Amino acid sequence: LRMLPSGDAAGKSRRYRALRSLFSVRHATCRLASGTRMSARTLPLGIDIGATRLRVLEAHVTAQGPRLRAAAVREISSGAASSGSIRDADYVAALIDDALVELGTRERRCVTAIGEPDALLRSVRFPKMTSGERERSARFEAQRHVDFPIDEALVRVHPVDRSNDVWALGIARTTAVSTRIAALRAAKLKVLAVDHEACAFGRALPRFDAIVDIGFQRVSLHVMTREAPATFQVFNGGADITRGIERDLSVDESTAEKRKRILGTAGAGERARTVLTADIAALIRSARATHAISRVGLVGNGARLPGLAADIEAATGALCEVPVSDTLRSEGYPEDVVRSSAPDWTLAAGLALWVQP
Repeated sequence: LRMLPSGDAAGKSRRYRALRSLFSVRHATCRLASGTRMSARTLPLGIDIGATRLRVLEAHVTAQGPRLRAAAVREISSGAASSGSIRDADYVAALIDDALVELGTRERRCVTAIGEPDALLRSVRFPKMTSGERERSARFEAQRHVDFPIDEALVRVHPVDRSNDVWALGIARTTAVSTRIAALRAAKLKVLAVDHEACAFGRALPRFDAIVDIGFQRVSLHVMTREAPATFQVFNGGADITRGIERDLSVDESTAEKRKRILGTAGAGERARTVLTADIAALIRSARATHAISRVGLVGNGARLPGLAADIEAATGALCEVPVSDTLRSEGYPEDVVRSSAPDWTLAAGLALWVQP
C-alpha cells in the first residue's frame, strides 16, 4: 500500500483502488491488496444488496476511464435481506436474474459488499512477531471490536506500513459473507470478492474526505484515512423519515414512502428530518476529534431529501454535496437521470471498480 498525501485526489483514487478489504471467496479470508491496474475492457458487475433494494451495475473501460454501461434496480420484499445476512437467497437470486435480463449482459463476474456492524476495518500496530503470533494477536484484538461471538467471525490482518508496524485488521461475520455468496452463486454468477462498503465508496468518490451513506435504518459516516477507512454509525435513516410522514399525515407506510421519494418531507415528517440532520452533524463532529473532514459527499436514498446537504453544511461548516461519481457519467443515460440516481448507484459503481490483485 503506497502512502500518499491526503490532499492528493489522484493519490486517493489510487490508494482506494489499492486498499480493498475483501473476504476472499476461495479462501474465506480478509486481505488488503495493492499495486493493481485495470486492464480488461469489461469490469465485474457491481452488486449492492441492501435492506430494501438491489442494484446491479455494469461498467466498462473507455478512453475517459471506467464508465457506466447500464444499471438495473429491483425492490426487495421486507425481511428477505439486510445489510448483513440474506434470509432468502433463492428470492434474491431470482431478483438478480431478472436484473441481468434487463441489462442484457453476458458478464458473470461480480463483486458485492458488506459494511459495519457485520464487517469492520481497523488500523492496528503490532510489534515484530511471527505470522502465527500475529494471527493469534489479531483474533484477540478483534474481540474488542465486535458484538458477536468471535467464533462466528472471519479475522485477517495484512500490512499497511511495515516500517511503522501498521497493519489493517479485517473482521467479518461469517454468515454475512456466506449468504451473499450463496445468493450470487444461485444466480450463476462468479463472485470475485465481498468488498467492504467504505473501500468501494472511496474508489467511487476519491475527492472526498468523508462519505455519509443514509440507508434505510442507519447512517454510516466513512472517513477516508491514510491507513484504513474509519466508519461511524447512528441508527437513524430513511425509515424514520417515512414513519414521520406516516404519523403527520395519517397514511400507510407505502403511501408515505412514495410521497417521500417524490416530494421529500414537504411539510410532513419535518421533525424526523431535523433529528436526522442533527444525528449526521453529530457524527461528523465526533469524527473530527480524530480526523480532518472538510468535504463530505452524501449517498444513499436519504441523500435525495431536498436541502439536506445544505442543512448539514450549515450545521458542520464542512462542504457538503450530493456528488456524481465519474464512473456514472455515461452517454447512455440523460444527465438528469444520472444525477437523480447517483445516490442510489454509487456503491454499486465503486464495487464495479474493484480489480483482481
